Amino acid sequence: MKNAMLIYLLAGCLYLFSCTSGKDYPIAMKQAMSCMDARPDSALALLETLADSMSNAPQETQMYYRLLTIKAEDKLYMPHTTDSVILSIVDYYRKKGDKERLFESYYYLGGTYRDMNDISRALKAYHQGIEVGEDTEQTLLQGMTYGQMGILFAYQELYDESRNMIRKALCCYGGLGDSVRYANTLATLARTYDGKNEKDSAFYYYKESYRIARKYEKDKLADGIAGEMGCFYYDEGQIGLAKQTLLKVLPAERKAGNVLLCLGSIYKDEGQVDSARYYWGEVLKYGNLHKQCYANYYLTDLEKTQGNEVLSLAYDKQYRILQDSINAITRTDAVEKLHLLYNFQHEEQKNHQLDLKNESNLKKIYLLLFTLLFSIALGVIVCLLIRNKKQRFIEQEKRLRLLQEEQYKQSLAYICENEQKLQEVERQLVEAGKQNDMLRQKLLLSQKKVLEASNLQSAALHSGRELLEDAFRRSDVYAFFHRVEQEELKVKDEDWDTLRIAIDMAYPQFTERLYGLCPRLSQKELHICYLIKLSLSYMSMAHILVCTPSSITQTRKRLYKKISGREGTGEDLDKLIVDL
Repeated sequence: MKNAMLIYLLAGCLYLFSCTSGKDYPIAMKQAMSCMDARPDSALALLETLADSMSNAPQETQMYYRLLTIKAEDKLYMPHTTDSVILSIVDYYRKKGDKERLFESYYYLGGTYRDMNDISRALKAYHQGIEVGEDTEQTLLQGMTYGQMGILFAYQELYDESRNMIRKALCCYGGLGDSVRYANTLATLARTYDGKNEKDSAFYYYKESYRIARKYEKDKLADGIAGEMGCFYYDEGQIGLAKQTLLKVLPAERKAGNVLLCLGSIYKDEGQVDSARYYWGEVLKYGNLHKQCYANYYLTDLEKTQGNEVLSLAYDKQYRILQDSINAITRTDAVEKLHLLYNFQHEEQKNHQLDLKNESNLKKIYLLLFTLLFSIALGVIVCLLIRNKKQRFIEQEKRLRLLQEEQYKQSLAYICENEQKLQEVERQLVEAGKQNDMLRQKLLLSQKKVLEASNLQSAALHSGRELLEDAFRRSDVYAFFHRVEQEELKVKDEDWDTLRIAIDMAYPQFTERLYGLCPRLSQKELHICYLIKLSLSYMSMAHILVCTPSSITQTRKRLYKKISGREGTGEDLDKLIVDL
């Protein structure tokens, strides 16, 4: 109580001595802005001290005060129940032409509609924010907006739309080096794969998310991800591992609905009815709408099997009420149509504006001038294309050279070369010792340590790569593609997806590195690269891809030029891909 009074007194004094004209906000507001991310509760307390004095402040100050208040409440997970205030803020910044604040306002408008379970309007607000934010450098806010859209689409079971948004969010966070948000978003990506029953991919992204969270000592986040992994283990039938994982994180995740639900299911399967009843009862206290619905459903069945008909009927009634609420919120078709319609309208508007501009320009240009300008422009374009093509080739060659250098550092040849250098350094050390040259000895010892460290690192990388390659060659997907021709098997889209995952695990980031060398890679070209990694003959490739062997040969030659910028053969491509 005493601390709270001090905050109020301090903020009041600061406001009296501050100027509120223009963008010179009260000092208490500035302090709230500075501690918003780290201590949103303190920020909200500081803002509340200014509530009574805001009526006399300039409109700009009032509006930003309201925006900051909503921001602090959002960070404290305080649900918004009305859109009246945030709509007035959006309208103010739209008329003012302040794109940065307008983008931020749209973000919290979307959050408001999210809390009000109005998914359609939430998505529309996020879309509008992204449209405004394209012309700003608010990369973090772009990532947060894409992330929220991804979560909303996932709740609607629109997993493809969700992944699209999540990957955009990951690009934003990756560019900023925001490891915490990156790890959290990877967990969201894992949920989309789990929702589509793509378990291998889901597990991969869960593990990667957990690894990053632990690496940067974000224990709370890591425990939350571990809780999700425990539930994942349970779904996969790994009951012992699931129970061990969930009980380990339970103290930190005491109010996590998914952890409690899963533990209840495990104890129910083990015949420990009281424990199951306890954990599902905890979900009714702490879980969200979906988790409470599941808990009521499970308790309905549990009490029925225990002969408690009255309790069973009560839980069943509550389950049906919650299910109706969820059905009202989850309007997948309507949301998907809204998203597609918005994109269509946005593109149509851009095309219409472009048509008007072109029409206006055409009316101002005489035929002779047009011809002259066209000729000049054509010459310039040709020159630029030639230059850009050369530059592209140079950049491709540079990237390729760097990759080759990296690969060489993982090779036995590099290790042998370093061993020869070490022998030479040893010889020189002996010579320096005889001459009693202490300075030279010191320099040579330093050089020796660098070479030894480099050798150890290269040996470890080489060994790790060999283990991964060996595991890949023993995998089911490797065997499947090698017997496709003999057994006349048909390769499906999911088989290609499985192969991509296996190759990217055996040769880390292979697909990403390949696209880095050649961004305009077609699906057929990508599949050929995968088949080269499988060490298949061009005849087998032709069979799998349903084309002629000569087509495979020509495609390999063209692809080598696309990647390296040089003329070459199909065998040159094979060597490049094998070494990549």
